[in-house]
Amino acid sequence: MAQTGTQLERRAPAIDGGQFPAGAMAILARARLAWSTMDPKQRRWGSVTAVLLAGLLVGLLWYGLRTDWRILYSGLDPNDAREIALTLTQAQIVYDVTDSGTTLRVPAAQLDKARLATAKGGVKSGRMGFELFDKPNWVGSEFDEQVNYQRALEGELEHTMGSLSDIESARVHLVLAHDSLFRDQERPAKASVVLKLRHGTLADGEVDSIRNLVASAVDGLSPDRVVLVDAAGHAQLGPKTPEASRLSAEQALEDKVIATLEPVTGPGNVRASVTLDYDPDAVEETKEIYDPTQSVPLSMERSEQSTGGQPVAAGVPGTASNAPNTQALPVYPRQAALPQTSKTESGTYGVSKTVRHSIESPGKVRRLTAAVVVNDRLVVAATAKSAAQWQTRSPDELRNLAALAQAAVGFDASRGDVVTVQDLSFDENRVHPATSAPMQMAARALSSPLLIKYASLLIGILAVLAFGVRPALRRTAGDMKNPAQLPAPASAALPKPEPSPPDPGRVRAQEIFEQVTGQLKKEPAQSSRLLQSWIHSE
Repeated sequence: MAQTGTQLERRAPAIDGGQFPAGAMAILARARLAWSTMDPKQRRWGSVTAVLLAGLLVGLLWYGLRTDWRILYSGLDPNDAREIALTLTQAQIVYDVTDSGTTLRVPAAQLDKARLATAKGGVKSGRMGFELFDKPNWVGSEFDEQVNYQRALEGELEHTMGSLSDIESARVHLVLAHDSLFRDQERPAKASVVLKLRHGTLADGEVDSIRNLVASAVDGLSPDRVVLVDAAGHAQLGPKTPEASRLSAEQALEDKVIATLEPVTGPGNVRASVTLDYDPDAVEETKEIYDPTQSVPLSMERSEQSTGGQPVAAGVPGTASNAPNTQALPVYPRQAALPQTSKTESGTYGVSKTVRHSIESPGKVRRLTAAVVVNDRLVVAATAKSAAQWQTRSPDELRNLAALAQAAVGFDASRGDVVTVQDLSFDENRVHPATSAPMQMAARALSSPLLIKYASLLIGILAVLAFGVRPALRRTAGDMKNPAQLPAPASAALPKPEPSPPDPGRVRAQEIFEQVTGQLKKEPAQSSRLLQSWIHSE
């Protein structure tokens, strides 16, 4: 068997014409022998393992050798992207175009160089502003100049609004005012603005600021003729809805409570939540109030009549009483008529009257509820050796804090308002175990993408070597050390060497060697004395 293994090793390089070293061809031959000795099930699992290892190796090579692209500009117009790409080509910087030509990416190592190159070239995203007039237009008409002026004004407004922190990009369309001799042919200035927001919402007052900005830049344009539209359609750019107004008012009250209590409790030791219950109905009311204690005469009429002092007829009825120049004695005494007086007075008085007409729009506060949580009090230790402790606040202190909170939110007991202040221990008060140095190093390593990339690549290579290459080398090396252990079917797979005629001299020497060996094994003592005598005789 030793002779057969030697002959196999000698013939292995001749299998492929001697194109590879003898060691590699020997490994290949042993691999072929091992494959031929496997049953079908072992061959299937071996094939699956080889495919998985090859795929893992290819994936690791792709992950380690791929280009790390970083975004240089995104959301570009096609014309702007073409200009920036030309600038990068002139600067010999490799770039990649994605998102239908609106995003440019460069390798991470050349990101800073690409930014400097584009900044040096004066590349500006969006439409051009007054750069349109850098080159004079000698053949343009007045209409062309007017159109260019409108385009330049729109571009400048877009660049200005794009500089705001909450706006990613803007698109402005202007309709300039048209003056005419006829009133019905006049046209006022108008503007439409489409905004792409970074955070989905705008800050309070920013909508009005943008309207005033556009109106101030265009002659004859009023802020109410500027229409703002959100590109995503998630926000209503204009007057706030009742729900948004309620949330804004609640947030303002929460901030006011925290700002009032934090100087007492310490920064970060107050949490507040305020809920407002609004009346959604609109009320219109008219009142007339009269005050009877306050009256004023408006008109007065007075009339007075007096009668009396007239003589009353007396005497005896008959002729004698009626004859002239006669004095008849009265049968009854004369009676004088009593005087009569009558007075009439009429007056008109006005009472104080108040007429009140009030209209209440939806949004009247019906009830307010507030929940305030304060942290325990931190008591500093008297000595340096003892640690600081958190202690519960006293009831008197909680009552004082509750009074401050009620004053901050405008507490009204008649509406049924509720303001609750509770002292609870925050989770930050608990003593957390210190992070060990290995854990800190691991956290820092996880925060580094480059380190994670190369660590993953190294782990993958070690896994391929440990589970794929190492077992194969062990098995091949074992087969090469013990060629006699190879099964018979493996040797039959290779071409058998042709038998050579025996050498008579070698056969005779082998026979003598076997005889001497047998004699030495039979009589070891005598053979040793014979060898000693040969040595001394020489």
